Amino acid sequence: MGTAKHASKAVVNMQTQASGGISVAFVSLADGAGVTGRTMDLGTVAYYGYSRAANVQVRALKDRLVVSTKLGLVLQDPSQQFTRATLLASLAYPDPVHVLWLDGVRLGTTPQVIQAQAPVGKTSAHRLEIEVPTSLTERNSGLQNSIVVQVVPN
Repeated sequence: MGTAKHASKAVVNMQTQASGGISVAFVSLADGAGVTGRTMDLGTVAYYGYSRAANVQVRALKDRLVVSTKLGLVLQDPSQQFTRATLLASLAYPDPVHVLWLDGVRLGTTPQVIQAQAPVGKTSAHRLEIEVPTSLTERNSGLQNSIVVQVVPN
């Protein structure tokens, strides 16, 4: 009995909010997946290890696929009061199937520190990894969730 091969379409929605002086925006990096508005489309990925989206890597492991790419975050402070901030991230909804990692930090619904001293006014590069179990079929493997980013001025 062989492992079933399947393809999956992964779309990650990212929410930008401004509260107080510092705002955060997701941006494309030259070596990362494209960001359009608040959406990063990682394309359709398949167990045999490829993605149709540029700058998206797929590793096929025994029990899961690991889809990864880079993304940029820009923290902005119009008042120019802060030069550094703590960057926290979480998932908008619990996901019992997919595991999302940002810079090696596993994301859940509780905010986790991603970067303690993120620069304000500059683009910082981050690595997003999504684990997709091979037990899923094409029908139930799609990812629909949002990464929520919080910024606390230092």
